[in-house]
Amino acid sequence: MAWCCGAGGGVKSGFKEWAVEISKERIEEAEKTGATKLITSCPFCVTNLGDAIKESGSNLKLYDITQYLLEKL
Repeated sequence: MAWCCGAGGGVKSGFKEWAVEISKERIEEAEKTGATKLITSCPFCVTNLGDAIKESGSNLKLYDITQYLLEKL
């Protein structure tokens, strides 16, 4: 039920600024829910959401699911 981060289908390669703008919208949506972490299994999401977090100055923590699970072991 989640929206694309904006990097899928090669969008990040061809339209970097647009991809990050889309990702910033996902960051804002997550912040509005009160979330403190974003967890994904997609390497494109890790890159694009990470860029958006940096550009927007968000305090959200971003994890690849394997990284998150490893930290919880």
